[in-house]
Amino acid sequence: MREKELRIALVCFGGASLAIYMHGTTKEILKLVRASSALHAIQNRSERAKASFFDKFDPADPEYDTEGAYFDLLRDVGRTVELRVVVDIIAGASAGGINAAMLARALSHDLPMGSLRDLWLDGADIGELLAPEARAGAWSKWFLKPAVWALGKTTAGRSVVDPELRRNLSLFVRSRWFKPPLSGAHMAELLYDALAAMGPPRDRLASLLPSGHTLDLFITLTDHYGYEQLVRIHQPPLIHEREHRHVLRFHYGRRPNGDVESDFDLPGVPGLAFAARATSSFPGMFPPARIVEMDSMLARKGIHWTGRADFISHNFAPYIRLNVDPTAAHFIDGGVLNNRPFRQAISAIRGRPAHRQVDRRLVYVDADPAGKGAPARHSEPGFFTMLKGALSDLPSTQPVTDELNWVDAFNDRIDRLREIIEEARPRVVHLVSSIVTVPFDAYLTAAQVGVWRKEANLRAARDAGFAYEGYVGLKLASARTFVSGLIADLRGVPHRSPLGYTIASIVDAWAAATGRHYDGRGEPPARSDAASAGVPPARWVGFLRAFDIDYARRRLHFLIEGQNRLYQMLDQPPFEGFDPTAVDKLKGAFYDCLGRLEHRVGALSDESEIRDLVERLFPAAPPVSSTEDDRRRARQFTERYHDELDLLIERLAGAINLEACSTDIDTLLAETDPSQWNVHARRDIFVSYLGFSFWDVLTFPMMTGHESGEFNRILVDRLSPEDARSLGNFSGSASLRGVGFRHFAAFFSRTYRENDYLLGRLHAFDRLVDIVCDSAGIDVHRRDSPAWAWKKKGFRTILDAEESHLPNSAALVAALRKSVDEL
Repeated sequence: MREKELRIALVCFGGASLAIYMHGTTKEILKLVRASSALHAIQNRSERAKASFFDKFDPADPEYDTEGAYFDLLRDVGRTVELRVVVDIIAGASAGGINAAMLARALSHDLPMGSLRDLWLDGADIGELLAPEARAGAWSKWFLKPAVWALGKTTAGRSVVDPELRRNLSLFVRSRWFKPPLSGAHMAELLYDALAAMGPPRDRLASLLPSGHTLDLFITLTDHYGYEQLVRIHQPPLIHEREHRHVLRFHYGRRPNGDVESDFDLPGVPGLAFAARATSSFPGMFPPARIVEMDSMLARKGIHWTGRADFISHNFAPYIRLNVDPTAAHFIDGGVLNNRPFRQAISAIRGRPAHRQVDRRLVYVDADPAGKGAPARHSEPGFFTMLKGALSDLPSTQPVTDELNWVDAFNDRIDRLREIIEEARPRVVHLVSSIVTVPFDAYLTAAQVGVWRKEANLRAARDAGFAYEGYVGLKLASARTFVSGLIADLRGVPHRSPLGYTIASIVDAWAAATGRHYDGRGEPPARSDAASAGVPPARWVGFLRAFDIDYARRRLHFLIEGQNRLYQMLDQPPFEGFDPTAVDKLKGAFYDCLGRLEHRVGALSDESEIRDLVERLFPAAPPVSSTEDDRRRARQFTERYHDELDLLIERLAGAINLEACSTDIDTLLAETDPSQWNVHARRDIFVSYLGFSFWDVLTFPMMTGHESGEFNRILVDRLSPEDARSLGNFSGSASLRGVGFRHFAAFFSRTYRENDYLLGRLHAFDRLVDIVCDSAGIDVHRRDSPAWAWKKKGFRTILDAEESHLPNSAALVAALRKSVDEL
């Protein structure tokens, strides 16, 4: 049975009152992941094949509804492919940032989201959000009432018959001008209460993230005044630029040993609430958000923000380095400069572990892809229209072309790398078979495997010819970058800072002065038995063995990918009868090996001798002039402190002990018991291990700048009203009521909010079934596709669950039921 992980990186765009639609979509995403987690918690496959979600969950609990439909979908799909659904990356801006924070908290600790319905249906009302001192009285600006009446006649091309909308619109327009009319303090309290109402984790390990996985949340902000950033150019060598974009990052990690680190537990709620408040601080509507505002709100409630110092230190390091107080900074809507935070989600994909075959999806929620709820105009824009567009509309609606083109180019590169690997496989198999001197079903020792590994490295170097020089040059540059980065981290300075640049220059100068640059000696040697003949390796060889950590990471991830590949072949004749638990065990051991390596690197900050040596060598940032002056001063520094630098490099190498990573793998492979391992499977893992040095020469130059980890294409899926077409007239952006008044209409009417919330759930269910079926290889477009039965069940479940909570939407629900029956 094939295993696959549908791994989702979610991006939530801004959209003002369309946040209510997005809440419906994120609620369904939570329910899909919850159903997947419940299904895979059943270890016995035969029991799983006949199980139901409500075997272990109370069907009367209002928190659960479509989980049952998703559970049945995944269970039935599991007859051909066992699909685990995981959301491990979320990025949001503005209204999307609010929903991203709530979803991330629910996923991290398996928390309920049902109570948040009231936040949106009751709390997201303009009458609730108006600041008390801004609220209009009965006779405030009475002369505007006829204009308000005319303004309220249409919204997004529709006639307005909702009296609540007209009343609230009148109240809003006649309220305070020239100051933000909405209450930032009330919004902060509303968001805090909503996040806190989700409750604490029911136990330490409760989570919808599988063991060993992490979840990262990114929320964009805009710092109105900004802060200075140093940028390196040629002349002058450093310039100061003002940075206004800012991103808050929250993290959850669940290690296999049971340790949990989380920014989403109760102590983290104030930080999440601040992020949600700040990213949605729409200019002109809300006052800017500040951390001191959150402090005041918590003080009124008598709540101590225990994680405040950690939140500030982790998210505002640039401010602290510049002696800028981040608690007094003024933050406005994250969508002003970064309304579509693809970059954060894409960057977080790099380096993710792959426990099984991964189908990586970048899913973005765009509630109004048609754009601003109004038809495009082609007449020449007027003066104020251009000004408004340049200052507000255009930055927040910038196209995603650059990011999507980057994903397309990345996928092309992955395809080429896979083609290279597969085309070279027969030759690599032949070379490995010539190196391994015993049958693949023989018992081995770690020393034997180590000898084969070294011989494979020598053969790869010799066979690469002239390409080897460029390959080694890249590896040495990578190792030097790693060392200079380590030293900068130990010194507590950014890599891109005056002292960070100086450290990198000094490491380069030290490497050149001590023979750590490739000089054509050492590898490839004149004879494969050079080491045994007593020929000492060149110094650069030892430097790579000590610090080429990227090679060690790439090799371990390649071995893990090889196990995933092997797992997919277990139903083929050569592997029939082979117990897949052996593959799981070895794959887990590879991850443990990688974890030990990363732990040794992370523990360097605890080595007082190394830290003291770094602080003595690099006390402060020297003056920066030209690049040539940097090099000259670096050479002078290297000559003066030669012994101290040698000692520092030696101590770093000893603490990292990179060679132990290779010997650990040698031992792991030697201990694969031939009585438990299929001989073809055992041969396959030795081909991956010993052959990696051949493959790395071919592929590493193409991978420069891309970290090891997931080695999969990224498929992009949009989740929007335009793509959820199963419900006919209830699809498309025109079906949403909140698109009116430039996406603010739903704040003026509960009826509009009910409409958009319900359609958010229905559209999301529609699209999520499509995505799951696509991942499982099921064609949803065929008339006899089983997807239609799953969709009808889910749609009816949503309507049954929500009908009593939507008192203004009886006609809508009835029309939707008819549409579902006609599917």
